[in-house]
Amino acid sequence: MSTLKHSSMIKAIVYKDWYFNKKLLLLFSLFGFISVYLLSFNSFVFYLGLVLLISIVIIIGALLIFSTVVNERKKQTLPFLMSMPMTYMDYTKAKLIFNLSAYFTAWLLLLVATLAVVFYSEHLPNGLIPYAVILLIEILVAFILVLATALVSESEVGTIVVVSITNIGVSLFMFFIVSIQGIAKHMEGPVAVWNSTAISIISIEIFIALLIIAMTFYLQSRKKDFL
Repeated sequence: MSTLKHSSMIKAIVYKDWYFNKKLLLLFSLFGFISVYLLSFNSFVFYLGLVLLISIVIIIGALLIFSTVVNERKKQTLPFLMSMPMTYMDYTKAKLIFNLSAYFTAWLLLLVATLAVVFYSEHLPNGLIPYAVILLIEILVAFILVLATALVSESEVGTIVVVSITNIGVSLFMFFIVSIQGIAKHMEGPVAVWNSTAISIISIEIFIALLIIAMTFYLQSRKKDFL
């Protein structure tokens, strides 16, 4: 199969996924901005906004994965794709390109909005900024893990199990980070402190994300082509 055909198939799948999911992305991004706005209130509304923000960021990822990967087998879209001149690697690249770019765009917008609210709100100390970045990156890593699971396992049950585990993991991670002295002692401070602890945690998160993506390509490359 020529490189041009590979590229055309990848673009076609990415376009299809974007076409059918753009309204979903816009809707949940709107909800995300509403939850960020709630963070600006100095009351229980702040905690409501925090819970909603974390929930929405997780839900966006889960819905994207189930819509573009898991449900394609249930709705017989995958067999149709398998009948076309493409390989597992073409399919994997297309799904990673769409899901990572779509999710990262929504995630980045919510991250920037969250940091802006923390920075400009008088009741929120800027010391929370590193913690917020670390937490949101962890949610991004969790999304990549779920996406990889869906692609490699092609199992709805397996994907649901990993979604449940990562959701619990994110909750536990929130408390774990707070227990780290290098992070906790600066959270109530007036400035964001990017010390070696914060940088190390972020570096590890990014490394794990890249490792998951690399392992996904490796495992998919060992599968037989669709044709």
